[in-house]
Amino acid sequence: MARGDFHLHSTASDGTSAPADVVALAASRGVEVLALTDHDTTAGIKAAQRAGNAAEIRVIAGIEISTDLPDGGDAHILGYFPTPANNAAVGGDAFQIQLRRYREGRQARGLTILAKLDALSLSLSWDRVLAIAGEAAVGRPHVAAAMVEAGYVETVPEAFDLYLYSGGPGDAPREKLPPPQALQLIRDAGGVPVLAHPRYLPDPEGTIASLSGHGLQGIEVYYKNHDPHDIARFDRLAKEHGLIATGGSDFHGTKADEHLPGDLPLPPDRVNTFLAFLEQEWSAYKDGVN
Repeated sequence: MARGDFHLHSTASDGTSAPADVVALAASRGVEVLALTDHDTTAGIKAAQRAGNAAEIRVIAGIEISTDLPDGGDAHILGYFPTPANNAAVGGDAFQIQLRRYREGRQARGLTILAKLDALSLSLSWDRVLAIAGEAAVGRPHVAAAMVEAGYVETVPEAFDLYLYSGGPGDAPREKLPPPQALQLIRDAGGVPVLAHPRYLPDPEGTIASLSGHGLQGIEVYYKNHDPHDIARFDRLAKEHGLIATGGSDFHGTKADEHLPGDLPLPPDRVNTFLAFLEQEWSAYKDGVN
């Protein structure tokens, strides 16, 4: 039975560790299978899988896509792609084109955030924010790091607490898909869509019931901030709607409530059940497109 973690971030999006370093850290903590699920990009997958091969642990290609709920709030959809490591583009060209659109939207959002901060007398250099982001699409954590560097705040969490939280004085909206479209996007690309951290939804029961009718295939039952009551609640909902149970630490390296890779009570038998489900779905997808 394997120890797994199916929700991890790297410098390919808004994490602080390079993909290979995320894998190395996970391996050092006894994780045997993981998924790299950066926001709106699969750019870190190849490096992570190379590191996984070297460490003799399995790395599954993943993604995290933010969506807007019709009654307010947002839902994050994780996608898992059990594709061979040598595939030219995870999910195919159409999927990658859509992800590029989202990343371009992140850049436009970043410029708007800097303009709002400038109006608060918190001026930052866009070039410096880009340099901090490196190869990743610009996100609020990169702006927060620039704020720390400029001396406006002491820590990245403080930047979020004071300015960059959702709806905060330094926040700005960006384009998001409705959840059904994100689910379809992932499934059309051969992926398995899973609802991330459901405890943060305004109406978890209603959202899960709705999305299960639009192609949702799993729920992140085991999550870093899910207590035993949450786990029991979402496990029950998964069974009611015929959804697979997954789990992840949501490691970034930047958050005040950070959990290290593998730091969650995801039972090994659930890991193996999820892996078998991925293989079954991938086989069915290949048969359908061939």
